[in-house]
Amino acid sequence: MNDLRIGINQVLDKEFPSINIYGEEIKQGFQEPCFFIKILSSAQNKEINRRYKKNIFFDVHYFSDKEDINADCLDMADKLYEVLEYVPVGNILYRSTGMTHEVVDGVLHFMLQFDYKVIKQVDREPIMQNLKVEVKTIGE
Repeated sequence: MNDLRIGINQVLDKEFPSINIYGEEIKQGFQEPCFFIKILSSAQNKEINRRYKKNIFFDVHYFSDKEDINADCLDMADKLYEVLEYVPVGNILYRSTGMTHEVVDGVLHFMLQFDYKVIKQVDREPIMQNLKVEVKTIGE
């Protein structure tokens, strides 16, 4: 989860280097324009054996400093749809799904979701053991 948050942060920093990015909390007196990356929720569902499907939902807030806040927020939403479609984490690109946005009280809320699968590593004895078979023929 944290790696995806860092990946989103890096994409925003690369595409919008002059805009501050907050990741944990927004402090009093923050400078606009800025982004705030918030993890909304996450979920994990067991699939077959050691396989799990994970989902994580983010809300990227954008605070505008422009006179026409709604127009600026809508322009930023268009850009975020493009730049956040794929988020690199290490050598892997994660594709965001379910991207939506809304402007509430002059703040853009850009929501996106990531779905990915993991296989849990388990250190345990093998279930099967060696079997020794002796075959005798008739007449022996």
